Amino acid sequence: MGLFKKSGLEDERITNLKNKIFAEVYILVMAIAVISILFKYFINDFDIEGIATELIILFSSAVYFLYRSTRLGVFSAEIEMHDRENKWSQQKKNLVGSITFGVVIALVFGTNSAVQYADGMIQSIYYFLLTAAASLLIYLPFLLIFIVGGNEILKKNSEKSINRMLKDESGDSDEKY
Repeated sequence: MGLFKKSGLEDERITNLKNKIFAEVYILVMAIAVISILFKYFINDFDIEGIATELIILFSSAVYFLYRSTRLGVFSAEIEMHDRENKWSQQKKNLVGSITFGVVIALVFGTNSAVQYADGMIQSIYYFLLTAAASLLIYLPFLLIFIVGGNEILKKNSEKSINRMLKDESGDSDEKY
């Protein structure tokens, strides 16, 4: 009967417009999920169980996007395009961003510890330095490994996928079109 059979001919313009619409729908769904998280989180007195579904949706869609873009070689191509067009490479931006975020976390935790728990000026300076140093030792390596290292692993896997697709002229088994 052919109800679910895909037609052999498709206009590239129509396919691109459909993809653009799907991307807009995806952004809309993600925005609704974030709004739902904020609304439920503040209404339900900071209850994490109430927002678990939305968090799963956000996390799983991000993981799926990374997986598909890596398997199809889009991830490394995007990095190459970015590095060609920008003064700073993606790796350098990730490194600077990770270090900056780690230092900001350390300063916020140190300030919070000094303000909330210290009794005098000397004790607040001691608490600030101790908490900031401990936070740097904990969060900075984690962020560097997770962001910079993870990005490099994804890039290498994406390049392997591109090389595999180039060797096999029929294309990757994950390709839809």
